[in-house]
Amino acid sequence: MFRMAKNGYIINEVIVLKFIDYEHKQFFEELSKKIKKDAKLDVYSKALIYILGICSITRKNYKEIFNIEEGEINVNSINKAWQTEMSKKVTRMAFNLWNGCVYDSEEDYQRGRKSNYYTPNEIFCCSYAPYFYEGIKLRYPEYTTLS
Repeated sequence: MFRMAKNGYIINEVIVLKFIDYEHKQFFEELSKKIKKDAKLDVYSKALIYILGICSITRKNYKEIFNIEEGEINVNSINKAWQTEMSKKVTRMAFNLWNGCVYDSEEDYQRGRKSNYYTPNEIFCCSYAPYFYEGIKLRYPEYTTLS
């Protein structure tokens, strides 16, 4: 599909997402419908639910991580007993795409203690990296498509 633009034609691009498995795709689709029905489905919420869907642990516990009704992340969820090193990476990536969060607890936020675990070399050094990039494309579509 083409549309006329000021300086020529623009191809309307559709982001084709890659999913780690069927459960990831299903989680993303179901939560997208729920958020769209109850609230605004924007780039922030799309990226957050896509990222949380990567890992079975974060899918299972997403209600402890994100409050859909309030539109709030639970920073303290990073320290829950069910978190693994991989699920922490997923949670941190989702938080950072949601609102730039770099804190591992409410106390850290209050004291201004930023966590080093939010750096790219900490988050991306795992098998989820290609899916993290998909989340980045959802959050920043205006910067991640080729023209």
